[in-house]
Amino acid sequence: MNTLVQLVSQTDFTTTTDSGTSAGGVAAFGALWFLSLALLVLTLIGYWKVFTKIGLPGWMGIIPFVNIYMIFKARGQREPVVWLILCLIPCIQIIGLAMLANDTAELFDKGLGWKLFLFFFPGLSHLFLGFGGSAADRSKIAPGVGLNA
Repeated sequence: MNTLVQLVSQTDFTTTTDSGTSAGGVAAFGALWFLSLALLVLTLIGYWKVFTKIGLPGWMGIIPFVNIYMIFKARGQREPVVWLILCLIPCIQIIGLAMLANDTAELFDKGLGWKLFLFFFPGLSHLFLGFGGSAADRSKIAPGVGLNA
């Protein structure tokens, strides 16, 4: 018992922390959070502009699922509800998102390069499409939707 008391009295129970490491981690997390928030805002602005170019209200572009539904409806080539559901099913969603990129490019009369750009980088490509010089092709928009309403 005596050795246990001596061992406890000799042990230093103070804890040391490396504040540089934790402060650096917090700063990196904050920077990453700010960057992703800025990218999200730019993506939403791009979707808003694309929808206004099609002739739809911009707010429809920033609401999840509504934006997918309205792109398919604006193109008029496919059943919007079925393709929206396909875009939500894992593994099958690749086909649905490819069709979504295809329809978005077709609305602006763009070729294969834009279809691939819309598929692989949807937020960035919508920003370029929205603020670029391209306009929606009225002949590609379904009757009763957007510019053809």
